[in-house]
Amino acid sequence: MSDVAIIGAGVIGCSVALELARRGAEPIVIDRNGEVGHGSTSASCGIVRRFYSTPTMTAMAEAGAQVWADWSAYLGANDGEDLARFERPGMLFLPQTFDDSVRGIMEHMQQQGIGVELLSAEEIGKRFPFIDTKSHSPIRSPADDDFFDETGRDLAGGIFEHGAGYVVSPSIATQNLRAAGEREGVSFRLGREVRAIDRVENSGHFRLSLEDGSVLEAETVVNVAGPHSSIVNDLAGTNLGIETRPLRREVHAVQNPTFVEGQGSLVPVVGDLDSGIYLRPEAGGRDLVVGSLDPECDTMEWVDQPDELRVDCSAEDYERQVMRLMKRLPDAVLGNRRGAVGMYDVTPLDWNPVLDKTDLPGYFVAIGSSGSSFKTAPIIGHVMAELIGASASGQDHDRDPVHTVLPRTEFEVNLGFFSRLRGAHPSTGTVLG
Repeated sequence: MSDVAIIGAGVIGCSVALELARRGAEPIVIDRNGEVGHGSTSASCGIVRRFYSTPTMTAMAEAGAQVWADWSAYLGANDGEDLARFERPGMLFLPQTFDDSVRGIMEHMQQQGIGVELLSAEEIGKRFPFIDTKSHSPIRSPADDDFFDETGRDLAGGIFEHGAGYVVSPSIATQNLRAAGEREGVSFRLGREVRAIDRVENSGHFRLSLEDGSVLEAETVVNVAGPHSSIVNDLAGTNLGIETRPLRREVHAVQNPTFVEGQGSLVPVVGDLDSGIYLRPEAGGRDLVVGSLDPECDTMEWVDQPDELRVDCSAEDYERQVMRLMKRLPDAVLGNRRGAVGMYDVTPLDWNPVLDKTDLPGYFVAIGSSGSSFKTAPIIGHVMAELIGASASGQDHDRDPVHTVLPRTEFEVNLGFFSRLRGAHPSTGTVLG
């Protein structure tokens, strides 16, 4: 029998397993895919930034960034091990307006010692001369006749976050976590879907029936199944009271107009709320990856059956995102359609994750990551290990929320922030959180 069965071998599931093993548990990770990181993690852009709407999420991301910056030591990696790289060109945020909420984000970032500076449109143009500094808001569709019309207004300004960047590559990072976990005693059962979750009579243990006919018993179960998390909850017979939904995502690749052989890319990571897109360098800077920030004029594609995901990149989505990029980077060209399709596991309430116990004793969830939790995955591992340990010691997290000091920082987090019973937290209502 396993102490803990973790359903989902993405970057978060493998992080939870590693942190639990380091606390003396015997985790076993189960996944329907044949390798770790082959679900939602494989389509992640791996962006690591600290710009969030709440101090708690900023603190989670800052602790995560410090782990990614010291990845080999965190893993206890062997010499010569192929490790994911953390590239740190910084990140430029372009809000539609500088209101109290944006100024508040800057303040709580500065209070946590994160390097951040306010730039005017003129300063953005001087530092990044390849960026068009006109406002593109209100955001329009390329199908609109006025799509390329000038608004006559400059950007409200920008926020540059020093030390932000992206991980190359999310799949390798997850393989690194698997190797570290196995050194600590984590075991994996891959290519085996969980078909049933039952309670063992008179023991309180769980019995998990797998598609190959095998059966696994565990004292604790952690649902980290991403877009399939609601299906797993149904198998366990628990209703969280907070909704999570799969959302189809496309990210696209175009040639980087600033790339110079031997010099790389001049483009930082960009979160462009004024244009409705985000982007980062890819392929050593030769390409740019472009994703959507879901402006109001676009329709979100919610997925009722995640196993029936449409996996082909659409011409409409490609043209919409790349043409918005072309307005911000006028030297970019449309090119041939390239990209990848995946899913977010979204918490529509506030786009923040649900990291919690449930009404089923011994059954926990780390779900609803809303596409933004790659950066915090090692810290989510810490949080879940602390929550599971406190619950095993008899603490009622619903009545007496668990608190923990995040690793590598002095920030104390009330884990009730991630409760399934919470109200909505401030959020952009996008992947930016």
